[in-house]
Amino acid sequence: MTHSSAPRYDRIISLVMIVILGLAVIFLIEVSPNILRLYLGGDFPVITVSWLLIASLVVVASAGADILARGHPEMQTHAWPTLPLGPLRLELAPGFWILPALTIVVCFGFFRLFHAILPGAAFALGLLVTGGLLAATLIAQHYSVDRNPAVRARAQLTLQAITYLIAFGCFSAVYYARLRTLYSASLIAAASALLTYTLLRWHAARSHRLLAAVVGLTMAEATWALNYWAASFLLGGTLLLALFYTTTGLLQHALAGTLNRRVALEFGALGTALLVAVVYATYFI
Repeated sequence: MTHSSAPRYDRIISLVMIVILGLAVIFLIEVSPNILRLYLGGDFPVITVSWLLIASLVVVASAGADILARGHPEMQTHAWPTLPLGPLRLELAPGFWILPALTIVVCFGFFRLFHAILPGAAFALGLLVTGGLLAATLIAQHYSVDRNPAVRARAQLTLQAITYLIAFGCFSAVYYARLRTLYSASLIAAASALLTYTLLRWHAARSHRLLAAVVGLTMAEATWALNYWAASFLLGGTLLLALFYTTTGLLQHALAGTLNRRVALEFGALGTALLVAVVYATYFI
């Protein structure tokens, strides 16, 4: 009988608290939206100091997730990618950065949209959700490489659920901004490719990076078409999530060797039902 090694909860809690405190400061800065804005001119989006601070939190969270992953007992003999730094070679675990980093970026971008209608409450909820998702992600990533197959499967299922939640928040926030297609499609493509990679990297296939890029391109094309549709940002995010879920779900079944006609019909029916529901909500509600 195999026993699961416990996560380093002290490190996880410390990292989550650092992120929450930093995000709280950033949300306070957002109360005064006219300070420290960078205008690049033309049709480029305005960059605020908040996004620069978010980038620093992303670095902190990614570094923490990297240390936790490489410190796992089951990963001591794993061949990690290395970054040459002169005579030194720094080992990295970039696959474990994606969800912690996107959790911070997406939660900030999504919950700040509700500040006008829910002042204070939106930021408090954003801190709560960010802390919860980040902690759940770090713990699930620890168990996702456990030697016990049952434990590993449950952890990977948890990471899948978190991935789809992050995808919805990302798609909704980008659609809300109504950026030019060049920018919105690029953001959706990059986020979709990274999130697809987190879903497919557990399968023993060398093509998951290429498949992630293909999904990103598909989502970018869908964003281009959706930009001509007058839907609310939540409905737009739901429609993009339906396409993302259907596409990645079929790919996961294909890589696992479980894709058959019944599975394809189920995903097709689900995607069609969500599309019909979104169209109905857009024009009749």
